[in-house]
Amino acid sequence: MVKQKQMNYLKFLYASFMTPNREIAEIFEDFGLIEYKHMMWAMNDMVKNKVEFDMDIDSLRDFKSETTNEVISKLITQIENSIQNSNTNGVDETTLKRFKSDEDYMLSVLKTLNDDTKITAFDEHKTLKNVEITPAQADAFNFFLVGETFKEYELITIYSYLKAHINDNVEAVNCFADLSSDSIYHLKRFAKYAAELGTLSFVRSIDKDKYQNVEIVQFLKENIEEEIGAEKECLILAEKIGNDDLSNFLLFISRQEVYHAELLERALSHLKK
Repeated sequence: MVKQKQMNYLKFLYASFMTPNREIAEIFEDFGLIEYKHMMWAMNDMVKNKVEFDMDIDSLRDFKSETTNEVISKLITQIENSIQNSNTNGVDETTLKRFKSDEDYMLSVLKTLNDDTKITAFDEHKTLKNVEITPAQADAFNFFLVGETFKEYELITIYSYLKAHINDNVEAVNCFADLSSDSIYHLKRFAKYAAELGTLSFVRSIDKDKYQNVEIVQFLKENIEEEIGAEKECLILAEKIGNDDLSNFLLFISRQEVYHAELLERALSHLKK
């Protein structure tokens, strides 16, 4: 069930990144965030009921599409399969009923959508609509986006897994919830820029040793250093690109990295008690 919900939320989010029609893209994004919540509820139930799970996902490459209608068709199949998923071990009946209610509605909405617009998120044109950018600037920015998109997905996965497994520590859970939320936001922003450049790439499964049986205190200490390092990387890239619009965005991200380090410090202090 956890894999199903992960694939659901990722496909909806990627559908929102690649779809030119912003009204339809917003529907996909909303449904993706609902499916992420479904995943967390399933994980919380399974931890409570002592059912083990991992965070593996299948390849998303087959989700690459040429038109919005192709995306819609794939999402309809995805949600139909999700509704029929019988792998519900460890998930409470009330939770499953909520899943079905939400997904019945999603399916009904998806079946009303019709848009045959061509998708340009993968054609590598490397230009931005409202920002003048040189080929060198585009390459530097794209290199950053590829690495940071995967990094944010990795953090979403780790924070979500840890949040489900330490749910008896309310303060630490709140910190991980904030961190997950910010990482989802960053993933969306980075991926949308990549789609606009025509260089959108798909995330992939992360190694289990990144989140299973980790020494949480040591993990937090290491990630505090990584967040501080990420702030410096954003500042360096902002100066290297030299584009006011993109530099402003990167400076905003750098300030958020400082806040993330503070949240990790806070989580660390509560887990040490």
